[in-house]
Amino acid sequence: MAEPHSQKQVPILAALAQTTRLQILDQVADAGPEGVPAGDIARALRCPASTLSFHLKELSRTGVLEGRPEGRFIRYVLKRPALQALAGYIATLAGSSRTPPRGRKTAATRPGRRGRPADTSQLTIFGD
Repeated sequence: MAEPHSQKQVPILAALAQTTRLQILDQVADAGPEGVPAGDIARALRCPASTLSFHLKELSRTGVLEGRPEGRFIRYVLKRPALQALAGYIATLAGSSRTPPRGRKTAATRPGRRGRPADTSQLTIFGD
């Protein structure tokens, strides 16, 4: 059985739910496609090497960063496809390309609905 798309995003979202890791991504993104050495990231963030190493490992494990050995150093680059997949997933949650499953009626199209009219611009957890 194929893994649901949402399950693939959980490790990335968990890794990104930390201020230092987002700052690391900012540094790496600013460096462009050539990437940035870990030492430069540590200096920019004033982060101890052991702490930085832990965060870089977590971001690399999720597929968001890639470490490329360069002599005695490791240069980190963004793996944009992983971030683009996450952005696409979030965009579907926000309704930009989401369509209701076949056979289900949305709250706006369901007959006999009582109460106030449905606001179709709002997300709900029940798919109504």
